[in-house]
This record gives sequence, structure tokens and C-alpha cells, in this order.
Amino acid sequence: MNGSLVTMLVVVIALAAVAYARGGEDLVRAGVGRGAGLLLEFALLLVVSFVAAGLATVLVPQAWIESALGSESGVRGILLGAGVGVVTPAGPFVAMPIAAAMLKSGAAVAPVVAFLTAWSLLAVHRLIAWEIPIVGLGVALLRYSICLVVPVLVGLVARALVDR
Repeated sequence: MNGSLVTMLVVVIALAAVAYARGGEDLVRAGVGRGAGLLLEFALLLVVSFVAAGLATVLVPQAWIESALGSESGVRGILLGAGVGVVTPAGPFVAMPIAAAMLKSGAAVAPVVAFLTAWSLLAVHRLIAWEIPIVGLGVALLRYSICLVVPVLVGLVARALVDR
């Protein structure tokens, strides 16, 4: 058991206690039922995403990951991590397994943090499919250009914190 699982178990127990206090066993059952429904809805997507991430870890040589994104990669690794985040055309069910696979394959924390930050702020597919059509080219490009520096800065802060 790792810390994340223990934390989630504590949260589930606390939520179940609150649900029981508010509505008894019926409310707890309803909540567990809805959670099971969400699990069924997303389980296949999660399995496929983690399998894809696993395949990526065996297809991309670990030595390359370590040299390009490892602890010795410096700012170049942070820039590369951010660049990969910008072009990752997927939601969290794909991006998070990719980040986990990067870490397991020898990537340092800073490039992975830059990847996740760039994916969240700068993914090109969201800019094209959502932002430009909804808020217009000017606002979308203004927001995008302001955010360009953020993944690199966040990566540098992560590196400074991890190197302490």
C-alpha cells in the first residue's frame, strides 16, 4: 500500500461516514453504486491508456529517456518535456499514464512537471478544437502566448525544489 491509496481510503471512509450520517445506509449504497457506474464507464479507457503507456515505455529506449529527460538533461529536458506536453493530443486518461511511464523510464521530475503543465495549458488540439472557435483567435492566442513560458518556469521551480 502506498500513500496515495491510504489517502484515498481515508477519504472514502470519511465520505461514507458523512453519507451515512446524512441519509443512512441507502445514501451510502447510492454513492457506492454511482462510483461503480463510473468505474464501469471509464475502466476500459483506463486499461487501454495504461497499456498504451506501457507499450511506449518498451518502444522508447530507457537510455534515451534517461539522457533526454533524466536528471542530467537540464533545461533541454525541461523544454523537451514541455514540447511533448504541447503536442500530446489527449485527455488525462492518456496524459497521466504517459507521465507515470516517463518517470518509471528514468525521466527526472522537472521534465515531467513541465510535460504535465504544458499539456494542461498549451495542448494544441484544445487550442484549435475549443479555444479558437469559442473565444476567438485573438483571445485564444493572447492566452496561449502568455502561457508559453509557464511550463518552463514550473519545470525550473520543480528542479530547484527536487535538487534541494
